[in-house]
Amino acid sequence: MERRLALTRALMAEHDLDALLVFGNSGVNRHNNVNPFWLTQYLDMHHNYAIVPRNRGIELFVGLVNHVPNAREEADAVRVEWGGYQPGETIARRLRELEAQRVGLVGVAATWSVGMPYLHHERLTGFDLVDVTREFAALRAIKSAEEIERLRCAAELTDLAILAARDAAKPGVTELELVAEAEHAYRRRGGAVRITFLRSMPMDAPTGCLPAQNPSARRLERGDVILTEFSASLGAYSGQVHRPIFVGAEPTGEWLRLFDAAKDAYERIANALRTGATEGDAIRAASVIGEAGYEIYDDLIHGYGTDYGPPLVDRSCVAYWGGGAEPPPGRVIARDTAVVIQPNPITPDERLGLQLGALTIVRDDGAECLHTIPFAPLIA
Repeated sequence: MERRLALTRALMAEHDLDALLVFGNSGVNRHNNVNPFWLTQYLDMHHNYAIVPRNRGIELFVGLVNHVPNAREEADAVRVEWGGYQPGETIARRLRELEAQRVGLVGVAATWSVGMPYLHHERLTGFDLVDVTREFAALRAIKSAEEIERLRCAAELTDLAILAARDAAKPGVTELELVAEAEHAYRRRGGAVRITFLRSMPMDAPTGCLPAQNPSARRLERGDVILTEFSASLGAYSGQVHRPIFVGAEPTGEWLRLFDAAKDAYERIANALRTGATEGDAIRAASVIGEAGYEIYDDLIHGYGTDYGPPLVDRSCVAYWGGGAEPPPGRVIARDTAVVIQPNPITPDERLGLQLGALTIVRDDGAECLHTIPFAPLIA
């Protein structure tokens, strides 16, 4: 926590800020709160603001009054209060009490320009406001040894989820029941839900190329395939694993070709993501997907562990495969960055596809996988 506060104060000094105002909300199962959490270790279920004054301790203003007692127990902050029904006015008043003039704003995510609510923002009149959301997120990009250990534990919890789903995937079981089994496997061990996405369908009559965010009441049948994307969390630290599950049958030739293309791409990307690698290196490594006649829908790689963001290679990378132009270098990826590698080969008509991936840590000799699930088809 001392290291984090020192990094934060250095950012404030660089931008000549009198105070930093950090916003979070409960989106994505609380993970839109990662910025105030990183400073306070308190993961709220609603909106909240952390204020970092230039020469004082961190102050936390939570969204709901009945959350204050628990926040005071958990938060690493010198002051924890309710933000009231007009949080913008509460924050503005406190900043004036602190005699802050130049204030840095940290929103939820610079990737999508998600900031604080506009009704809160319009109360901040009279201040010299500077958006440093992207710069603050960069402070969190390289993980400490303690954070990597927490991510490793979150990956272990996530592995429990995918194994529980495999064991429960029998004919007659619904997708909703699969979700319940997967989440139960880690919730009773202290894990928290981040995402449990899945889609089931007959291998010979596919209905989509990605896991679905909203499970259905469809009942499994022998010969089904289940596409998955699971993330269990420990605090705000999350693993992520993608494996197809085949119900009572081996994958058919078409599905095995997809799987082999995904595995080949994963291994090449993992080898390429060494200290100092670029996003362009990941694009080149995944070109085997295009060579096999496939495209992708979801991102090829993305930063993860606490929140979603850079490094990020989205589906536009397919333009550089099959004799296309040389991909631009893109961002350089530092050692100890947490990256999900998740090749998602799909047919060009989006009729079918699968995803194979895991949370990794970039090392000098390639990306280290934090999960223990084999890179093989899971047979229920």
